[in-house]
Order: sequence, then structure tokens, then C-alpha cells
Amino acid sequence: MRHTERVSDIFTIAVTEPGDPRIAVFQGLRDKSLRQKREAPGGDMQGVFIAEGDVVINRALAAGYKLQCVLVDAKRTQPLPTSFGMVDVYAASERVLEQIAGYHSYRGALACFYRKPLRSAEELLSDRSLVTFVIVEGVNNPTNLGTIMRCAAGLNVDALLLSSDSCDPLSRRCCRVSMGEGFEIPYAWLPNLVKGLANVKESGIEVLALTPKKDSVDIADLSYSSDDRVALLLGAEGPGLTPQSMQVASRRVKIPMSGTVDSMNVGNAAAIAFYALRQARVS
Repeated sequence: MRHTERVSDIFTIAVTEPGDPRIAVFQGLRDKSLRQKREAPGGDMQGVFIAEGDVVINRALAAGYKLQCVLVDAKRTQPLPTSFGMVDVYAASERVLEQIAGYHSYRGALACFYRKPLRSAEELLSDRSLVTFVIVEGVNNPTNLGTIMRCAAGLNVDALLLSSDSCDPLSRRCCRVSMGEGFEIPYAWLPNLVKGLANVKESGIEVLALTPKKDSVDIADLSYSSDDRVALLLGAEGPGLTPQSMQVASRRVKIPMSGTVDSMNVGNAAAIAFYALRQARVS
């Protein structure tokens, strides 16, 4: 028997057992390895992703992602967005939420979305309307990637390219950190980064490797026209860019640091570099 309740004008389906198969897509969110397996390309849940919170969910809907189902706290009194439409909305008991989310009280919402068809790097590179790219190498921390995506969306970056060892831009934490702002940015994977970077350069795009090395130039000294195509290459926290990728890059750029600090968090560095690139474009 289907037990339903009403939150605002939307009927919800009561769920009281953590093992209820109807909410299996939301299970395992506390287990990092399981979450990565389920949300990464090629995992057993390929084709969907989980968005957390009303703001992120609404931005996914606005970006054209199709909603599959939603999980909310049964105690929630805040009206549900009418944009949810005709999908199953499950109202979970406290015991279910503790099993899924790891804490007793949760007043937001989790939504399962279908992924869009994955675009290829070649498709993005051939699109002449995309002039500013960000390329990430080995950025496997979803907080850092989410920060990069949010800054990219706010600072005129047109597309994202990722090495195969970077994390999924649609992972739950990445979406939460970016506040869903990155949903509008097209992205593609570069299975072989060195070869991919060569293809980027062959497409008429200058690849700028961001690095604190002394032989790099101040990013504030760059100058471009509005239609010059540029890609900023960022490395992971700690190891930075590999020698192979820096060797392929068109040139090396840096954010000059003061004191004894030689670098900063990659998300912070991305924000400064994106702004510098925007300022570098002359009208």
C-alpha cells in the first residue's frame, strides 16, 4: 500500500525503512568509495547524479537536467518547488535520513537527476563561441573542483576539460560546493592529457600552465583580444602540474606571492587567474 502525505501542493511517499529499494539510488552517501563508484563515469549508477539542497536542485532543473526522483525529510514543512513536476517524492523518516545522510535532522532535499549525453573534447574545441577554457589535471578533491566551477561560472570561463584522474564534476559534494553554478558550463574528459593538450593547441588555443615556478610570467601582464582563445591549466593541490603537461603547455604563468608563501589553494588560485584573464582581454 502506498502511503502519501502532502508537503505544500505535492504528495510525498512515506519511507520508513532504510533498506527500501525505492530509495536505493540515495544509499551509500556516507561511504566515500561507494559514492565515487556510483557517481563516477563507468560506475554502476552511470547516467544519474545526486543534487543536494533546493538551490542546487532548482539550478539543475534550470540547466535542463531531467529529474528522476526526490528524497525529503518527512518533517519538512517548507513548500516543495512546483518545478519538481510529476516525479516520485519520498518523505524519509528520521531513521532513514540518519542512515543516508549521517545525521538526525535534514531539512533540505536530495534529488536524483539523469545525466545529459556526454560531450566530447573535440566538440567543445571546435565550437568557436567558446574562447576561455579551464583544464584541470588530477583535481580529485570535489571541494576544490566545485570551487573552480563556481568561480568559472562567475568569471567568464566558457568550458571545462578534465584529465581522467580528476573527480566527477557532477558528484554530490562538487555540486553542493559550486551551488549548482557549474551546471551551465559544458565539460568533457581528456583520457590522455598530454595528447589532449596537444589537440587543444592545434585548435588555436593558447594553453597557460599556472605554476609558481620562477621561469613563469606574471599572469597580470597578459593581454588578449576578445576572441583570442585561451585555456588555463590547473594542477591538483600539493603535486601541482606534472612535468609532462607543463612541457606541452604554450607558456607558464604565475600569481606572484609575498613573504614565504609560494602558492595557494587551487580554488583560490583559479579565482584570481580567471579574473586576471578576464581583465587581460582588451576591447
